[in-house]
Amino acid sequence: MSDNNTLEEIKNRFNIVDYIGQYVNLKQNGSNFMGLCPFHNEKTPSFCVSDTKRMFTCFGCKEPGDIITFDMKYFKTTFKE
Repeated sequence: MSDNNTLEEIKNRFNIVDYIGQYVNLKQNGSNFMGLCPFHNEKTPSFCVSDTKRMFTCFGCKEPGDIITFDMKYFKTTFKE
């Protein structure tokens, strides 16, 4: 199995909303989930997680990503770690 297939399998196996929801208090807003961004200080939720797209975006600090990039940024690790 190639590395790309392995990454896609990991992304598909985990629910991004459930995973990020362990670290960020998310509230449903339509089909997306919103919360305070863990990557910068804010008082109004601008961190959006999409279950259907399997990605997140912060409209405040412009940080986008998927479950893997969230994990790397949140825990300040590299991909190999």
